[in-house]
This record gives sequence, C-alpha cells and structure tokens, in this order.
Amino acid sequence: MKIKYYKEDDILVVRFSEKPIDDSFEVDNAILEVDKENAPVALEILRASKFFNIASKSLPKQIKQKFFAI
Repeated sequence: MKIKYYKEDDILVVRFSEKPIDDSFEVDNAILEVDKENAPVALEILRASKFFNIASKSLPKQIKQKFFAI
C-alpha cells in the first residue's frame, strides 16, 4: 500500500494495488478506483484536510493528540 498527499490539490491517494485502473466511482468527496474484477486499486479523498478535520472530532483524545497535535 502506498499513500501520497497532494498538498496543492488537497487530495490524499491511497493505492492498494499496482493493477491497472478499469473504472472509478465517485461518492461524496472520494473516488474509488477499481480493476477489471471490481477489486479496489486506489482511493482518492478529495478535500482531505477538511475530511480529516471532521473525522478527527470523533476520535478519542489520545489518538488526536498523537496524530493531529500541532
């Protein structure tokens, strides 16, 4: 698995496989890319900073301090 963040575009890409992408599905602020067998190849989280800001609010305090502390 590879993870890359594109700061200029605020997109986080999680690549699960090196297989060629056959199709993609957009849901809310994410794009799921799949291979010919509909197995996940990559997940793109659009407006990633906003997504993680919202998601982090529901995390336990210890996790927030460890991963989101400034």
